[in-house]
Amino acid sequence: MTIDTCPRIDDAGSYVLRAMPEGEWELYCAHVADCQVCASKIAELGFVSDALLNAVPQLTAPPVIRGRVMSVVRAESELLLAAGPMADRPTERERTSRFSLPRLRLWPATVLASSLLALGIGGGALLVGGGESGPTERTIACADAPAGATCKMQLAEDSTKLVVAGLPTPPEGRIYQVWLDRDNGTAPEPTEALFSVRKGRASVNVPGDLSDVKQVLVTDEPVGGSEVPTRQPVIAAPVA
Repeated sequence: MTIDTCPRIDDAGSYVLRAMPEGEWELYCAHVADCQVCASKIAELGFVSDALLNAVPQLTAPPVIRGRVMSVVRAESELLLAAGPMADRPTERERTSRFSLPRLRLWPATVLASSLLALGIGGGALLVGGGESGPTERTIACADAPAGATCKMQLAEDSTKLVVAGLPTPPEGRIYQVWLDRDNGTAPEPTEALFSVRKGRASVNVPGDLSDVKQVLVTDEPVGGSEVPTRQPVIAAPVA
């Protein structure tokens, strides 16, 4: 068919999404082979669909979201099983009404799962932003650092990391040591976290229980570390 319009042009969108009733997709595929109008429309819609998918950042859905999705999938699957093998088949009227308005039908559980996971993962930025599914990591800027240096604390549920930049190399024979200043009036508690810097940068895991720690300190100490600070802190990072 080479005319400028085709009565089946509106079916191109359902064809690209594979949302047509059983048997209709194959029939329309045969129609497209002889219809330049519909073939051009399908090529246009396919390009737009690919562009939209490539524009969305692919994120990993949080476990909470995955659990919710699979709960819905299981529930839909149980409904289909209870309704019988013909529950997701179109009626005879749907098969013969080619030129009616877009039709809605019950999707199989596998298609529903793919759609829901696409919403949960492809649109992860939206899902992460709401409720209990959001990330628990938070970042706190250090209260004190040497001039020209920056540092921050990255606190997650199971780890804490101190990230520094622009920090000078410790004096010869010395190394930076991390201390925990607990909110109990005692002297800072030493840790085994010893580090130097490379081009002023370092990222070090802060060990220990931080539940009652008010700040993390860094001093330069003799290589091997100390039991009590021998210098004033060069970095003070609040935890709360």
